[in-house]
Amino acid sequence: MRPPSVCAIVLNWNSGADTINCVSALAAQKYPDCRVLVVDNGSSDDSVRRIRQAYPDLPLLALDENLGYAGGNNRGIARALREGCDYVWLLNPDVVVAADCLSLLVAAAAAHPRAAMLGPLVRMREDGQRILSAGGLLVDGWARHRASGEADRGQFDRPTEVDYVSGCALLVRRSALESIGLLDERFFLYHEEIEWCHRARTAGFTCLMVPQAIAWHPNTMVRDADSPLVKYYITRNELLLIRTHRLGTSMLLRHLLRHLRTLASWTIRPKWRHKAAQRRALRWALIDFARGRTGQAKRF
Repeated sequence: MRPPSVCAIVLNWNSGADTINCVSALAAQKYPDCRVLVVDNGSSDDSVRRIRQAYPDLPLLALDENLGYAGGNNRGIARALREGCDYVWLLNPDVVVAADCLSLLVAAAAAHPRAAMLGPLVRMREDGQRILSAGGLLVDGWARHRASGEADRGQFDRPTEVDYVSGCALLVRRSALESIGLLDERFFLYHEEIEWCHRARTAGFTCLMVPQAIAWHPNTMVRDADSPLVKYYITRNELLLIRTHRLGTSMLLRHLLRHLRTLASWTIRPKWRHKAAQRRALRWALIDFARGRTGQAKRF
């Protein structure tokens, strides 16, 4: 009996060196039927040339523009499905996966047939034994990664159902894709995998974190803490998720009030003067949500 076929999709945007490292790690995978597809998301640097030079026989889908995490991956997923793959494995270019990561994820998928999305235990690349994400929880509309910042002491020893798994190394079952559809491109960037996992769970599937499977990703808690871009998309998209899935008017109001309090504090209190860019991003996130603007941000 042949093993299920997997298409690993690496989404590149101006990150040729990271993508080459990621593909190198994929070449070391012990899984017998894993094909790799690089999707270039309209890079403005020399990424495509560098990747093709490093891997001349590697399939590479070059898009004309940046379609975000959702749109770029969707183009890759559509191609993988046309080619008959049983699973799709979405990988950020800056993630590195252990050699047995895919084998362990596919084995867990076989043991849990209702699992639509599966993810590894994600550790920090800066500190290889410290956890970045042990799957995520979505509580009252707030998303958070379990055990983020904790040392990996073996506290997770079996596959566990979670509300969502990290989009940096996310394995998706073909039958789930055919049932719930692809990523919602209105989200463009951030929270799109959370919405996808929530949609899968609403449809009766589960999401599974597999701790024996290991991936390493940069510490986003530090990297993204002061990013206006991250502030914009996470704010707008958490509100969009609540509205899209009709999670309740009271929940939406609680989120809006919290963001408005933050905006007022950042505007009035002198100690937050350095947050001018984040304040502007937060303001535009709230304005764009109110106006129903989705997809890629036009300004902030």
